[in-house]
Amino acid sequence: MITGYFLGGQETNFIKAWHRVDKLWVKTLVYSWIILICALIFHFVVFNKRDLLYAFFPVIFDEYWFITSYIALILLTPILNIAIRKFDRKNLLILIGILIVFADIVPFIKNDGTPNAPLGNMFSVGAMLSPYLIGAFIHRYEFKLKMWQACAVTLFGAVLEYISLIVLKHGIMKLDMAEFTFGLLPLITAVGIFCIFLSVPSFHSRAINWIASGVLASYLITEHPLFRIYFWQKLLHVSQFQTPFWKFVLMGIVIAVVTVFVCSLVDRVYVKIKNVMEKKVRQLRKQNE
Repeated sequence: MITGYFLGGQETNFIKAWHRVDKLWVKTLVYSWIILICALIFHFVVFNKRDLLYAFFPVIFDEYWFITSYIALILLTPILNIAIRKFDRKNLLILIGILIVFADIVPFIKNDGTPNAPLGNMFSVGAMLSPYLIGAFIHRYEFKLKMWQACAVTLFGAVLEYISLIVLKHGIMKLDMAEFTFGLLPLITAVGIFCIFLSVPSFHSRAINWIASGVLASYLITEHPLFRIYFWQKLLHVSQFQTPFWKFVLMGIVIAVVTVFVCSLVDRVYVKIKNVMEKKVRQLRKQNE
């Protein structure tokens, strides 16, 4: 949604789109390869040849669904942005509605173990299309909600999500827990939160920017298929914090904060090494000219 807000109205092409994601692609490769090397050295997971191939080509083989889908989304922006600029308000809303139905609602309802939803399952680029267009719509037509309205939308979406979790817990609907973090209900909450931040005066915080830069590293490290199970189940033993509820919430917050902080430090090291290597490459190029 943030990407659509800032990028949706721009004229772009596939070359520019590629340059927007090439650094992300490289960063994903580096983190995946480092974790692969650690897995080979420390043997904290048993993996086969397919896992090795996926870790070596993480973007191509969708090792991180979000990264692969986001890169695909950015590469599609030249086409999406044409639609955003050419469509009037009514047709853009219709397009958003169509995408919500087939990318956010149908995959949720059709969660029967088969991945063949019209625009892919919840873990695909299809799930990112409607948020991108919503962000672009908000920016193009200067759509704003008052603070209380944005808070009400956020609360409404959160309540619906909570009710859906209760439904799942009591076995009324046989759906995967992960599916409740995607789809229409979280999208409603996300729109509300986004509108809240649009209502807040802009500000600059080095601390927030520093932490935000480490969130991606947190995802790349903790969600790597060769490290994820070891990290959550063997290293942190998160199952022991499931009950009572207050313990689950408290430890969830503590683990999230500490994880992001540590991964941010790791990412700082990565950035420094990358900057040194890029500087060396530039110097070598100048010497060869």
